[in-house]
Amino acid sequence: MSCNFEELVGPTLLIGEGQEVYTKDLLKDKKYVMLYFSAQWCPPCRRFTPLLSEAYTAHKQYIQDNNNAATEEDIEVIFVSLDSVQTDFDTYRSKMPFYSVPFANLWLLHIKDKLSSRYGVRSIPTLVILNGQDGSVITKNGKGEYATYFKGEYEVPSSCCIS
Repeated sequence: MSCNFEELVGPTLLIGEGQEVYTKDLLKDKKYVMLYFSAQWCPPCRRFTPLLSEAYTAHKQYIQDNNNAATEEDIEVIFVSLDSVQTDFDTYRSKMPFYSVPFANLWLLHIKDKLSSRYGVRSIPTLVILNGQDGSVITKNGKGEYATYFKGEYEVPSSCCIS
């Protein structure tokens, strides 16, 4: 049974300077889909985001360096912003290498509220790791476990440094 990620995160996602990609195309055949709940105004988020970004980038490089041999281990991270101001969202998102739910969709489609409720997000940063095929929750403690999923070389600080 496959997951309809479009129902979860909306029909499109953003990357880079705001280019849109179709959710169904992007997340097709991913082993893991990670939902990253974060906000620019949150100091712990601003400490964790560079760590997650480095792990994500190292993983993508690992896959590329191995001639895409590790595509069965492909991971996508989706930024779910809890920012309430678009300029804060845009500024913060520009520092991330991964995809994000468009700001308007967070509010107009109530994606932020639906996902926060569905996954019991009570504090940020939160990283929820989902099975990429059926959408089932693997862990809601992705912030503490992300290094077990990403391949490649990157620094993993002790847990005392990422809270």
